[in-house]
Amino acid sequence: MTYPNEITIADVAKAAGVSVSTVSRILNNKLDVASATRERVQRIIEEMGYSPHAQAQRLRAGKTRSIALLFSLKHPGNRPYNPLEMDFIIGGAAAACEQEFFFSLLTNPVSRHSLVDLYRSAQIDGLVLMQVHTQDWRVDLLREYDYPFVMIGHCNENTGLSFIDLDFAVGVEMAIEYLVEQGHHNIGFLGHPEVMRLNGYGPAVRSWEGYQRAVHNHNIVSTYQEASFVGQNLFNSTLTMLDDLPQMTAIVTVHANAALNIIRALNERGLRVPEDCSVIALTSQQIAELSTPALTTIDFPSYDMGYQAVAMLIRKLQGESGEPEQILIPPRLELRDSTPPISARSE
Repeated sequence: MTYPNEITIADVAKAAGVSVSTVSRILNNKLDVASATRERVQRIIEEMGYSPHAQAQRLRAGKTRSIALLFSLKHPGNRPYNPLEMDFIIGGAAAACEQEFFFSLLTNPVSRHSLVDLYRSAQIDGLVLMQVHTQDWRVDLLREYDYPFVMIGHCNENTGLSFIDLDFAVGVEMAIEYLVEQGHHNIGFLGHPEVMRLNGYGPAVRSWEGYQRAVHNHNIVSTYQEASFVGQNLFNSTLTMLDDLPQMTAIVTVHANAALNIIRALNERGLRVPEDCSVIALTSQQIAELSTPALTTIDFPSYDMGYQAVAMLIRKLQGESGEPEQILIPPRLELRDSTPPISARSE
C-alpha cells in the first residue's frame, strides 16, 4: 500500500479505523486506549511513515525544546565578526543538535520587555547569556522571574547561578610571570577597550585586575594600552607602548586577533618577533598556529565553553542538575615560537 508524501493524523486514523482523537491520545502516551488498538495504530504509523509535527506537540505541552544564545553585535567595542565568538556559537549549536533542541542566535540588544517576552511567548525554554558584566541587569531580571538561563561569563555575585568562564585574571598573571621567568623586565599589556572595563564587562575587568596584580608582584617596568578591536587601533596602540617604553621586550594581549597588528607595528620600528620582542595572546589554538611565528597563548577554549554552556542549560531544563553548576576554567599557557628565553635570542 502506498501513501501520499504528506501524511496527516486523519490519514492514520482512517487507515487504522479509529478516530483522530484516539490516534492523538496514543501519540501523547495516554493510557486509556486498549492495548490491541494501540498496537494496531502504532503499526499503521510505522508503515505509513507518519511523523507528528514535533514543534506543535511541544508548544501544546508548554515546552518548545528551543534555546537561544544571546550575543549582541552592538556590544561596546565589539567588531561584527571574531573567530573566537563564532566558536562559542558553533559549540553551542553542536550541543543543542546532539540533544535535539532547536538553537537560535539572538544578536539584537534586548530590553527588559523583550527579554521577558522571549519566555512568555514560548519562543524559548532557556537562554545562554554572553557578554556578561560584573553587575548585569539581565541576570537580575531573569533571577527575579526564575527563568532558566546559564552564563558564559559570571557576575560579582553568583549565588544560585550556573556559568562557565575562563579565569582571565589568573591567565594574565600567569603570562606575565612566565615572561619574568624568561628574563623579561620591560613588558607591555594590550587590554580591552577602556569603556568596556569601566562599564563592568567581565573579561575586561578581570584581565585588568590580573595585569595590575602581576605588575605589583613582580619587579618589572610596564606600560599598557586599552585598545578597541579595530586593527588600526591595535597597531597604533602598540606603537604608543613602544614610544612609552622603548626598552620593551615582551607584550601580553587579551585581544584574540591582535597578533598580526602587533607584529606589523613592531616591524614598523625595525623589531622582530621573537628575536626582539616576545608576544603572548589570549586566543585559540587555531589562531595561534596560523600566526607567524606560532603564538604562545593563554588558551581560550571558546568552542568547548559554548558547548558546555548549552549542555549545562539542557541539563537544567530536563531537571538533571539540582544544584547550580559553576565552572571557572583554570588558564593554560601553551608555549610556542613567539616566546623564547632572552638568553636564547640570537645576537
